[in-house]
Amino acid sequence: MKRLTTIFFFLLSTVPLALSADQIHDFLIIGRDTICLKSFPLEELNFRTRPFMYGRYDFPGPACWRGYQATWKVIDNKLFLVEISKVDAPHEKADIFKYFSENNYSPVVVNGLIFADWFSFDLGSFPRDFKYFGCVWKPKPSKPCKACIRFDKGVLVYNRYKARR
Repeated sequence: MKRLTTIFFFLLSTVPLALSADQIHDFLIIGRDTICLKSFPLEELNFRTRPFMYGRYDFPGPACWRGYQATWKVIDNKLFLVEISKVDAPHEKADIFKYFSENNYSPVVVNGLIFADWFSFDLGSFPRDFKYFGCVWKPKPSKPCKACIRFDKGVLVYNRYKARR
C-alpha cells in the first residue's frame, strides 16, 4: 500500500509538467539574422485588450496565451515593433497603431515603426545548435546569467550575439 501511494503521488506531481506548453516565440531580426525570442516585449505594457479574438476567447490555445506573434527589428541600435501576426493565420496582421490607440498608449513612431522605448531587459545566452534559429529568453532574476543582448529603454546597449556566417 505504501508503494502504491508513493507511485500515485509521483504520477500526480508530474501532471502539471505534462500539461504545460512552451509558448510560441516572437521574432527578433538583428542584422541579417532572425532569432526566436522567448521574452515578449509587448507583454511588458500589460494591455487590457488583445489584437485578435479567437471565438469567445482572446487566445488560440495553450501554446500561445498571448494570441499573437510579434516581429521585432533592431535598426540603428534601437528596437522596433514591425508587425503583429495572428497565430493561426500568420498572413493576418494587426493594425499596430490602432491596437496601441485602443489601449490608450501613444507610442513613439519612427519611420512608420513603433519604437519599443518601454523595453529594458537583459536577454540571456542561448544555445547555438539550431540551424536557422537561436532562442533568446529573459533570464530569471534569481539565477545570474550573462546577458547576450541588453536593451535599455529600447536602445541596444550591449550585444554579445554572434551572427551566423
